[in-house]
Amino acid sequence: MTGMTISPIAALTGNAVGAFVIALLFLAFLFRYRGAYLRPWAFFWIATTLHHAASALTLHLRASSQSGAVLAGCAAGAFGWAALGWLLLGCHELAFRRPARPLPRSILVPALAATGAVAGALLLLMTSRNEPFLSLSTQGPIAAVVAILAARWLWREGGRRNLLGFNLMVVALAVYAAVQMHATSVVVELMTGGSSWRLGLLVPFLDFYLQAMLAVGMASSILEDERETARLATIAIERLAYHDALTGLPNRPLFMDRLIMATALAERTKQQIAVFFLDLDRFKDINDSLGHTAGDMLLKGVAERIRGCVRQSDTLARFGGDEFTILVQRLEKVEYAAKVAQKILEVIRIPFLIGERELFVTTSIGISIYPHDGLDAETLVKHADIAMYRAKERGRDDYELYTAAMNQHALERIALEGMLRKAIGSDELILHYQPIIDLHTHRLVSVEALIRWNHPTLGLIAPAHFISVAELSGLIIPIGKWVLSEACRQARAWKGKTGRDIRVSINLSARQFQQTDLLTMVRTTLERTGLEPHLLEIEITESSAMSNADLAIRTLLDLKSLGVRIAMDDFGTGYSSLSYLKRFPIDCLKLDQSFVRDIVTDEGDAAIIGAVVAMAHILGIEVVAEGVETEEQFRLLAAKSCDRIQGFLFSHPLPAERLEQLLLADPTWFLPSASAERVRSIET
Repeated sequence: MTGMTISPIAALTGNAVGAFVIALLFLAFLFRYRGAYLRPWAFFWIATTLHHAASALTLHLRASSQSGAVLAGCAAGAFGWAALGWLLLGCHELAFRRPARPLPRSILVPALAATGAVAGALLLLMTSRNEPFLSLSTQGPIAAVVAILAARWLWREGGRRNLLGFNLMVVALAVYAAVQMHATSVVVELMTGGSSWRLGLLVPFLDFYLQAMLAVGMASSILEDERETARLATIAIERLAYHDALTGLPNRPLFMDRLIMATALAERTKQQIAVFFLDLDRFKDINDSLGHTAGDMLLKGVAERIRGCVRQSDTLARFGGDEFTILVQRLEKVEYAAKVAQKILEVIRIPFLIGERELFVTTSIGISIYPHDGLDAETLVKHADIAMYRAKERGRDDYELYTAAMNQHALERIALEGMLRKAIGSDELILHYQPIIDLHTHRLVSVEALIRWNHPTLGLIAPAHFISVAELSGLIIPIGKWVLSEACRQARAWKGKTGRDIRVSINLSARQFQQTDLLTMVRTTLERTGLEPHLLEIEITESSAMSNADLAIRTLLDLKSLGVRIAMDDFGTGYSSLSYLKRFPIDCLKLDQSFVRDIVTDEGDAAIIGAVVAMAHILGIEVVAEGVETEEQFRLLAAKSCDRIQGFLFSHPLPAERLEQLLLADPTWFLPSASAERVRSIET
């Protein structure tokens, strides 16, 4: 009997020693590589070590008829079944590259260990000490199922990626499953009275070889997994380095690399290429007012729409912020570049639904052509950028092809921006005021504040020459703050000198209207200057209000709560959505001079003005006609029941001192010809 049991005991002891060495190795791997699957594998080898040791102890105690065999058998069963759980978890995490779900992970191993302990105790109690193999065969079919399942996972992953370590583990697990099924058949035969149980004594020896094969496969898979991890990390790093994280588009470095290669190829093949430079109009206003999350969602939507306008062979890149670039290769005709630009403009004009808001966005596009506009990548991008700025200066929502004259214009713009920055801090900016006349009383009731730049060498510069530069550079914010403060101060000073309430109107640009601190700035200015709120009128353009109608309504309501008046300037040139008038809390509509100019000769313009005036009066809104220059226009507007008029017929914009002299000389304005004569006499 002793001769029959010593060899299995020795084999199990050897297996325990071997498993212990492998466990130490995998613990070292765990501390070194920190792989998610290495922790279950390290625990697998520790449990395997304890299983072999407890199994050897069980055989020894039963062979020598000592007590404690059942307890040792419980431990052997528990560690053996727990090892199956750890093996299953480790193979799952290696094959699927993610941990198992928390609940199955936390239940699986304890449940298997408890089952193994009960099975080990029962089997020992049901067998005699002359049947040592039966006491070790508690895993059986469960072990075979676990091995087959793990082998299937690894085979699917290893076969797809052709990994040696995975495939070696598959073979070891398959053989292990076969051995466990054979061991199960031996147990069944013995328990039914058979006598071939001695074959089961080969199992400990087979375990030794399977254990060695499994360890080699695991070690190989670790090396292969580390190599795969390094490869994936390299791909991820390259993607981060050359792609935009938000939109997934190529970034500036990758675009420039492709452009360099494209110019080299175009030089050899004598072909043309086009470079587009796109910039979203007033994107900063959206970002500041709605937040960066909404801005990011808008950028993703813009990128998706532009991608649909270009060919797969073309390169669309996010150059930075709200700037996009496009490389169009093998350009046969320049007209194709213009068609692409026009298509992009059209798709961007379609409102974007961001959350529950509709955003109206436009873009400006500059285009440069190789080889006409540059022979290298840097020059082509620079010239496309210059053309884009030219498109913005010409009114935005358009495209421009680069011309050599734009270079000089760009240099002038940069120089003008530098001088304008200096002008803000040097008191070179001044305000002129254009009277607004009540058609019913023929009296001056308000003035519009219009900025001028009194340059020390260039003289008086009109806003048309520098406001666009101020908007593009962001200088419109400090300029607008100064205009608000100076206009309120001047209106308060006029009241003190003339005793009259002269309302002053100031224009807010779209960027100013989107300022988060606009309400605070207006309130603080009114308090500091002492101007009564109803003597301040804030003018916004129709397009500024409609770019985000819901936000505009909230902002206007906040301003109205201060007591200031709201006017919609340039009405009829923007979205012309009359239905929105009843939603906007406005006090005054200012008809654009493009309608007034031809009112005498164009019956259509006259009809439009009549309809707008009638509709505005129904809503309780006053109407001001801008650009009135003739007495015929004056009379026709009076016939249309227009409330107020503004234009050269009465007065050009005047410096504050001259307007003050006019008010002190004669506070009443009668007929337009008489009032114009008074202005001219004071000016001379």
